[in-house]
Parts: sequence; C-alpha cells; structure tokens
Amino acid sequence: MPLAGPKPLAEKTLPGGRQVLTFENDAAVAEQLVALVTNTANEAIAAKGSFSLCIPAGSVVSALKGLDPKGVDWTKVNIFFTGERLGQNKSYSAALEAFCEKCKIDNVFFPLVRPLFSQGGQPLPQFAVDEAAAAYTALLKSHPSIDNSGPMPSFDLLLLGVGDDGHCGSLHPQSKEVKATGTGVVTFGICSPAKNQIAISMDVMNASKKVILACTGAKKTGAVSRATSGGGHAAPADFYDCPAGIVEPPKGCAIWYTDKASNP
Repeated sequence: MPLAGPKPLAEKTLPGGRQVLTFENDAAVAEQLVALVTNTANEAIAAKGSFSLCIPAGSVVSALKGLDPKGVDWTKVNIFFTGERLGQNKSYSAALEAFCEKCKIDNVFFPLVRPLFSQGGQPLPQFAVDEAAAAYTALLKSHPSIDNSGPMPSFDLLLLGVGDDGHCGSLHPQSKEVKATGTGVVTFGICSPAKNQIAISMDVMNASKKVILACTGAKKTGAVSRATSGGGHAAPADFYDCPAGIVEPPKGCAIWYTDKASNP
C-alpha cells in the first residue's frame, strides 16, 4: 500500500540494501513517520491480528503526535521501548503524552522493577537492574505480537532516533553494549550512579522486520555521513564508533529518514 506521506526529495540505496530518503525538513519527516506507522500497523493487523511497535524517546516520539485515533484499530497495537530509565519511565510518559492516551492504546510495556525501587531517581543495586532487564527479555521473547520464530525477538516496526555522535536507542559509541553485537543478548541492564536503565541490543534491532532511523537537523550531518558512507561497516577498528551505521537487518529493511539540513 503506498504511503500517504510526503514524497522524498531524493532517494539512495546503499550497499546491503539500506535506503536513505531525504525530505524537505523535520516536519515532513514527522508526517512521513505518521503515515508509515499507520500503514504498517494496518498491514500487520490485517495479516496477523496484531502490531508490535518499538520506539525510542525524544523527537521521534514527539513526531507521532499526528497519529489519528481513527486511523488504526489501536486495541491491537502493542508498544515497546528501545530503552527506559528504571523507576522514572520517561519514555513511557512521553509515549502516553504524544499519542498513546489520545489513541487509547492500553498495551504499552515499560520495564518493571521491585516496588522498593519503583520511585526512580536513586541509584539502584545491580541485581535490581539485572532483574528488570531479564524481565523485559522474557516479555519480548514471549509476547504474542512479536515474532519469535527466529533466535531473536522481531518487531513489526522499530523506530530509532540518531544522536549527534551516531548513537541509536541506548547504544553509544564504543560502549560495552554495542560491542556485544552478535552475542545474542536481548536486553541489557545498565547500572551506574547517573543511569539505571534497560536497553535493547543491536541484535534485536537487526532482527526487526522494518527499521526507520530518523535523523534531522544540521547537528546530525556528521552522524548521517558516517553511518551512510560506511559507518560501522568501514573498518574493524572503527566498527563501534557509529552504532547507527551497524543497523542493517539482514532479513528486514532499514530506511533512513533525513532532511536537507542533516543530509545536504
């Protein structure tokens, strides 16, 4: 089914099949994201009766404010997260505010922690973070809307934002989490004085049926250039310098949504 969103100004296919679409500005990218989510949700629901969508926080979620409460049977939509601050649930709150409450989506799955640690804001013990990561892994490997016919959970659609440094989801350059790519880990527990969170792995990202990497604005030009001109594929020493460049589902589809500012 053709998308109802704006047509890109330019299109490019990279080695390996990744696509790069360039739109006028971030507003056009937001419109395209809304059209894509609507279209993909309806196709998945027609095919299998449910739709699994994994989202980050930030501008990508804000772009989904344009979703139409009448455009999809939202009772059959299931929302998961690329990462979440434990006990604070900022990604969850942002999703509720942007579109879940408006569209009356009840199946929104944030990671759970023991009640003693559920208030957020304080450092958590390692075991509590590990428990939350294990519980989210169990959820992703058992939820009926997610395809688990292969070794890794496979979302119908994964949306990713890209940072100035090329990070995506909660996977940062040269971090131990991105260096674990290929090990089969599903969910990481990240425990530090400044950050207590879960993060899905690159292996899960690359198992998704369709991945959209949204990257707009002049500050993102370097990240787009590194990721789409080789990025993580360039050389072994540089492999983990740009996590967004490693996103390349072997059995799926990875598409970059850029604008004239980020991809001149």
